[in-house]
Amino acid sequence: MERLLSKQIFNRLANSCLVLVWSISSFSQQVCPIIPTPSVYQPMNGVLEVQGRISINEKGIPEPIREYLIKKCTQELGLLVVFTPVSEQLDFKKLINVPKNYYSLRIDRGITIQYSSEESCFYALTSLFQLMEESEGKFHFQKCFISDAPKYGWRGMHLDVSRHFFSVQEVKRFIDIMSLYKFNTFHWHLTDDQGWRIEIKKYPKLTEVGAWRDSTVIGHYSVTPRSYDKSRYGGFYTQEDIREIVAYAAERYITVVPEIEMPGHARAAIAAYPSLSCSGESLPVPGLWGVFDDIFCMHESTLDFVKNVLDEVLDLFPSTYIHIGGDEAPKVRWKKCKKCQAVIRENGLHDEEQLQGWFVAKVDEYLTSKGRKLIGWDEILEGGLSENATVMSWRGAEGGIAAARQKHYAVMSPGGYCYFDHYQSKDRNEPLAIGGYTPLEKVYAFQPVPEELTPDEAAYILGAQANLWTEYIPDMRQLEYMAFPRALALAQVLWCQNKPDFEYFEKVLFQHQFPKLQDLKVNYSKAIFYPEMRLHPKKDKVGITFSTSLTNGKLKVSILDQLGVLKEEKEVGSSDTLFVERSVGFHTYSYVLNPSNTDKIFTYSLMSHPSLALPIEIDPLPDERYSGNGWFTLTDGLIGAMPWKGNDWLGFDEKKIEINIDLQRNSTVKGIKLGFLQDQGSWIYYPDKMSLSLSKNGRKWKTIEIKQIGRQSAEVFDVKARYVKVVIETDEITEGNPGAGHVPWTFMDELILNFEP
Repeated sequence: MERLLSKQIFNRLANSCLVLVWSISSFSQQVCPIIPTPSVYQPMNGVLEVQGRISINEKGIPEPIREYLIKKCTQELGLLVVFTPVSEQLDFKKLINVPKNYYSLRIDRGITIQYSSEESCFYALTSLFQLMEESEGKFHFQKCFISDAPKYGWRGMHLDVSRHFFSVQEVKRFIDIMSLYKFNTFHWHLTDDQGWRIEIKKYPKLTEVGAWRDSTVIGHYSVTPRSYDKSRYGGFYTQEDIREIVAYAAERYITVVPEIEMPGHARAAIAAYPSLSCSGESLPVPGLWGVFDDIFCMHESTLDFVKNVLDEVLDLFPSTYIHIGGDEAPKVRWKKCKKCQAVIRENGLHDEEQLQGWFVAKVDEYLTSKGRKLIGWDEILEGGLSENATVMSWRGAEGGIAAARQKHYAVMSPGGYCYFDHYQSKDRNEPLAIGGYTPLEKVYAFQPVPEELTPDEAAYILGAQANLWTEYIPDMRQLEYMAFPRALALAQVLWCQNKPDFEYFEKVLFQHQFPKLQDLKVNYSKAIFYPEMRLHPKKDKVGITFSTSLTNGKLKVSILDQLGVLKEEKEVGSSDTLFVERSVGFHTYSYVLNPSNTDKIFTYSLMSHPSLALPIEIDPLPDERYSGNGWFTLTDGLIGAMPWKGNDWLGFDEKKIEINIDLQRNSTVKGIKLGFLQDQGSWIYYPDKMSLSLSKNGRKWKTIEIKQIGRQSAEVFDVKARYVKVVIETDEITEGNPGAGHVPWTFMDELILNFEP
């Protein structure tokens, strides 16, 4: 009932947003309406009107564009297309000696498109259709001149169809929307633990068995005890389906890059053919998300299987690149497997990491022999990068940097900027997602080329892409919600030679793109309109500001005490600051926002406690992907949410973390609380050890071992001290657990030190 209610409110919000958007649109030319923004846009007075028919000069138009244009005009726009030797309405001219994929578009008495390639001719039409507005059966085009060319060659969107399956028509719709924004690569994640989605005729059980699971976990997989939907779930694409989608994408100048996961994320394949595993044990297709220890065994029959599968894949996909995954491949089974250990000895390898490198090199060699190129996630670096491989960097920028410095090409897809399965707002009613926090503005700030690279090294960065992992994206409606408008922000990043600032981009969204997405019935997220609470550390207190894009900046805020009783009500603007004072005890305050133009309610809760806004030092610093608001995250009064969203937790990939606190004077310290997160499927574990050291002078210390470490690790005592040191330690993940052999992630929030000055 609560979920249904939130959807109803959300729909009302959408409608009110659109009233606002349309009221300021109406052919406004304050900004260029096209996304991605062209390099040159020069508006002219007046509009060109087209009604009923359009005449096209048949001499200069490429044949594939001719066919696409006929379909577009007749089937979607209802226009009669007439081809003539000379046209007064639409002319095409091929250019030479201009940048790759350059085009220009002039709309005056007629429309003239000049282009350097078929792709750029298509991009010119994409821009033309974005300029088009319809009124009373007539199509209007703002008179203007445009010239443009893309910045990056790889402009990609990824779709995982293994965790949740999407029909042929849904995949086509996704490709259609991609093409509107000049994306040119569709990375199709076709196989994983939870489902094998591509028909391979030589191995029919891959789809007979591997395409179906008997259950699917309900809710977030980090929550225990778990419950399951016992319905049979699955589906797959026939080879005819694959060819149809590849051809459909090609008509829109989008290359489909297939991904066949290996050697990890292979449980669906192993369910179909148990001999592919080290144990040979019959295992089901899992209905749980995460990383599994059972992966492909490294023996000759596995290589034969992989080559046979790739032969059929290569026949279906003409793409230069074939993605082989390579990520999250635990080596637990390999360490005990006689066949795998024999391969290590026979090939002079040092360990299991090199065994994966050997396997990737074999696949790379095979693909190269077929005239194709291998691309894989950045883990393929760990065993030594094979000769012709390209790296897709997802664990930050480091993989791309390492590849470029080794003179290998790289595609950037860092989780902190490009994982669109992350949350996009801090609103507690956001649909369930895997975690993380990647708002629209952060996507827009993404820079694909890391600053550390020299100009020569930067030339190896092909571009970037967004990834849509679908553990928590069960249908097309939710897919659109997670992808858009973030995909539009990424389109700007990847296309624009000189990207406009974010405020300009917002105007284009509000005035032009949101109405177009609405016309296409795209269920895009309205998170950009949501008010946001921002916290600022002050001496002995926290400053709170609220910002919003929805209204004139004014928000009505109701402040409730911990009993839910109204304490205060006021109207605040973005320049106004509210304060929460540090308290001796513990008090929770709720801030309820009711923006005008919508009846959606936004609630934020903040806890006041004795260490609120207390400065602390952390060594080492948290991982940049999970750095929140720095040290202040631990004492800001905002308690880390479950399921975790990432933005209100600090995440560390370290064995030892030290927190130092100076209370400024000797105080009576009565206890400590520190919250930790556990999500084993993401390799996040509670620490193994935690100790607290206290000192009056920084020389003589009293150490207290924290005995029980869990969601809330607490200890009560009574010690006089000025200096407090918290030491958190972890060991490698033990065998039999997700991520075995690796250093676990430690996520923490909030640090509450109970002391009296």
